[in-house]
Amino acid sequence: MSIYVFASVTPKAEHLEAAEQILLAAVAQSRKEPGCLRYDLFKSVQGEAFFQFYEVYVDQAALVAHAQSAHFLTLKEQITPLLAQPLTISITSAVDVAA
Repeated sequence: MSIYVFASVTPKAEHLEAAEQILLAAVAQSRKEPGCLRYDLFKSVQGEAFFQFYEVYVDQAALVAHAQSAHFLTLKEQITPLLAQPLTISITSAVDVAA
């Protein structure tokens, strides 16, 4: 069963551009993971600046592998000091997903 992840990243305003570059580097690396089906990054267009990841993995094991990958651990280390709020991650399963 596929696993769906929604992760929100809210950087401090003065670190918005630096945060975006760090997040884009994570996208490129994460998309290469064998169990990663999607790894998309979005940016808010109104209100407080934040980024949203939409991720899909083939199964729980693929998500665990992602969370333990060197590039994800580096992302967490680099992004944490730039955040205005803690990183939020929601791990979900599908209820009704269009094909």
